[in-house]
Amino acid sequence: MAKQFSFRRCWHQSAHLRIGVILFALVLLCALLAPVLETHDPYRLDGPVKAAPCASYWLGTDALGGDVYSMMIEGTRTSLKVGFIAALISGVLGILIGGAAGFIGGRTDRIISEMINIFLMLPTFFLVLITVALFGSSMTNVMIIIGLTSWPGNARLMRVQAMSLKERVFVRSAEALGESKASILFRYIIPNGIYPVIANTAMGIASAILMEASLSFLGLGDPNIISWGQMVYAGRSYMTSAWWVATFPGIAIIITVMSFYLICDGLNKVLNPKAGKRGA
Repeated sequence: MAKQFSFRRCWHQSAHLRIGVILFALVLLCALLAPVLETHDPYRLDGPVKAAPCASYWLGTDALGGDVYSMMIEGTRTSLKVGFIAALISGVLGILIGGAAGFIGGRTDRIISEMINIFLMLPTFFLVLITVALFGSSMTNVMIIIGLTSWPGNARLMRVQAMSLKERVFVRSAEALGESKASILFRYIIPNGIYPVIANTAMGIASAILMEASLSFLGLGDPNIISWGQMVYAGRSYMTSAWWVATFPGIAIIITVMSFYLICDGLNKVLNPKAGKRGA
């Protein structure tokens, strides 16, 4: 069997992974404890307009009187929700499509490989932009569209893993014992080839968060939900008079995205032998 994944081994071997997990844990705590951490109702606009950070409003208020700190905490939930659901859709599609292509091979593999190449050549952001403009900018649409346009990278990784694993002794033995192709795919190929996809999915979460922030910054986000991108979009016009409105959400985006990049880099260095030799 292929070498099993051990988070404890990864944790001890990669400093990048440790830093990334700690940063992500802090962000996750903000999302889980949002009702406790918020000092004001993030959806109420009853504060002073563009007030500087003070004891009552820790990170100041925006041009409509909303508390920037409470809105940032609420925006944490939005960003993580978008990132995880979009990455989950992308990961599941990539694993199933790539695993089937690599394991079955032949004409099926050629057709799916061409599909993957076509999707990889498409300008993903502009495709998402057009789709959101056509079908609406609800948060559900945004998550589904991002997931449906980002699966080819995972599929390509899973395809390579499946092509390698199907030649292994334990897979050949299962075939000789008469197990069905579907059983071999789901019992042996996918479980043993999924680890590079897990690392890539961490990068996918960061990309989804950035894409949602970009859409919100362009005014195509869900207007009924608070997000960091919308806060940056709302504060861009007040950088000289109320810099805190856009600056603090921007820092939150950087920290969150950086945590996932560090997790991805750490997992790659441990799971990829060649990268692991370079150390953490």
